[in-house]
Amino acid sequence: MKLRGYRDTDRGLLSGPWLAGELLGLPLDDWPALAEPTEVPPPAGDDEELCVTDGAFVRYTAIDWVHRRARVEIGVHSGLSELDELLAAAVEHGFTGLNLRRLHGWVTPAARPGPAALAAAGFRREAVVPAATWFDGAPAAREIWGTIRHD
Repeated sequence: MKLRGYRDTDRGLLSGPWLAGELLGLPLDDWPALAEPTEVPPPAGDDEELCVTDGAFVRYTAIDWVHRRARVEIGVHSGLSELDELLAAAVEHGFTGLNLRRLHGWVTPAARPGPAALAAAGFRREAVVPAATWFDGAPAAREIWGTIRHD
């Protein structure tokens, strides 16, 4: 899978039924029919980069160019079939294309499948934050997952 730079014609990829700011931005099955989709703004400055592929986007935000690290967010419109490839492409672009040393992101376990895809892409769970968000009518824990480039 190949990521490409964002263009205005890709605007449709930046909204959908997922939790905002998630590393695994997978479609939510029980998203209410009348609920507003989550929208991601186009890149606004030097501290973020937005890449797209068919049916998904990868956003590197809060890029720290000095310490070479960034938070990763993913939005997926289609199913899980290409999630492993998308995560691998996100890590590859972050490490080689952007020359970053560390990537990290938030995951809400209550809203996502197991962490197998994250582990396969080199991510490891770094922290658990209890009751960090409100999800499905109750407080839910969030986790921080990260990966480091080993030179």
